[in-house]
Amino acid sequence: FPCSLGYPGALLDWIVKVPDLRGQSVMMDFDHVYSVDSKQEQIFENVKPVILSCVDGYNVCLMAYGQTNSGKTFTMTGPESNPGVNRRAIRELLKLCKEDSKLKTSFKVSVVEVYNEQIYDLLSNKRTPLKIKTGVQGVYLDNIETREINEEEEVQLLLADSDHNRSVAATKMNTNSSRSHLILTIYVETFNTISNVISRGRLTLVDLAGSERVARSEASGERLVEAAAINKSLSALGNVFQAIAQRAPHIPYRNSKLTHLLQVASGCAVLCVFICGKRKERA
Repeated sequence: FPCSLGYPGALLDWIVKVPDLRGQSVMMDFDHVYSVDSKQEQIFENVKPVILSCVDGYNVCLMAYGQTNSGKTFTMTGPESNPGVNRRAIRELLKLCKEDSKLKTSFKVSVVEVYNEQIYDLLSNKRTPLKIKTGVQGVYLDNIETREINEEEEVQLLLADSDHNRSVAATKMNTNSSRSHLILTIYVETFNTISNVISRGRLTLVDLAGSERVARSEASGERLVEAAAINKSLSALGNVFQAIAQRAPHIPYRNSKLTHLLQVASGCAVLCVFICGKRKERA
């Protein structure tokens, strides 16, 4: 579409007019709407209160969704010079717990990717698919590597390792297209020295691979297989959200590895933030 987004009025800057597949416009209501001039700081400031809830024992999930080349990885990770949500979230958590003397907090981090319906540990040098298992703590990955972090320098090293191991490739729509869903999980354990209460929370930050139309990306061979797996898992994720919204008796988490793995991070007892990125279209 020549015009991808429209704003009905200055007083309704949280409402966006979006063209659907039939060429008609539909109105969509968001908590916040950002223009191309918005800064990384603005986005993080709006999601920070929810993110910091993990210190109080909540399960928090933040996902970035959108078409390929719509800026999801930039928003979620970003470069060191202009950090995204992932870097800022860990930095803020470390800062919060150091400033509050009554809290003794430990952080452990894992980073995995879902690539062609297989799950790989991005902090490990071994390219071996991980198995999803279910225990008393819910869904978890067997033999996953976690790293304890105490300083921001450790965070930069961790993210550099995961970026190096992530599956990327060039398509007609993006010269550095992410071909997998990246899931960064921060496990938070906090001991309050005043109340003697231990709380355990989890922050899951998800950079979803971009949806794409094969006719436009001109994917073929291995890229075509990747695109099919990406689109299938994104459809499964949409079905999960729809089932949750409709309070369906059965939630189809097991229809893909992505939704199965995110079961603990996308259920009804989770604080969830959804960031939707829109790629600028040419006329």
